[in-house]
Amino acid sequence: MTSPPDMTRSPRRCATPMARAVLAALTLVLAGCASPPSRFYTLTDDTGTPAGSAATSGANVPAARYAVEVSPVAVPEQVDRPQIVVTRGGGRVDILEESRWAAPLKTELTSTISRKLTQHLGAMDVYGLPRADGLTVYRVSTSVQRFESVPGEQAALAAVWSVRRVPGDVVLTCRFAGTEMASGSTGGIDDVVAAQRRLVDRLALGIGNAIATSAQGATPHCER
Repeated sequence: MTSPPDMTRSPRRCATPMARAVLAALTLVLAGCASPPSRFYTLTDDTGTPAGSAATSGANVPAARYAVEVSPVAVPEQVDRPQIVVTRGGGRVDILEESRWAAPLKTELTSTISRKLTQHLGAMDVYGLPRADGLTVYRVSTSVQRFESVPGEQAALAAVWSVRRVPGDVVLTCRFAGTEMASGSTGGIDDVVAAQRRLVDRLALGIGNAIATSAQGATPHCER
């Protein structure tokens, strides 16, 4: 007498060789479509202190004398995106989906400059906040004109900034332009971001020096 079929056999054991091959191929395709994890970067360093600030005159100006007001930084549209944009040869740019800023680039620049100034000067950033009558405020406006990252070579930053004393007039308007080598041990995104971080440090230091000089009653000048 013929035994009845075993209905407890698993679907995997019942699958034909062709079905198993299709399933294996589909698994490989889905694995290949999985996006690699993104890495996030910031322009603020671990210490938050501009290089050389300890030796800068005006670094210990009491906070009670004045405040700063750091307006949002203007950024070129080409780089104003979550992804890090790098420059390649032949005028080509790459938008890196796996390498991103921790915040929008204009926010990264604004918050970094604010942090550098408040720590360097000992002053509060009162942007968007009510303030007491009679408090002198140095209003900082910055427009970035060039923000270029070339992995393995260099980073470049050019910006026009101005400081206005409120109440009062424009204290100073200057242009900053600088480059930093980005050919470190890896020659990759880590190095070019570190180079951009050093450039923003230099930019903030020049702004801070102008504010400190004005607060001491002297006439500030654009640094070369």
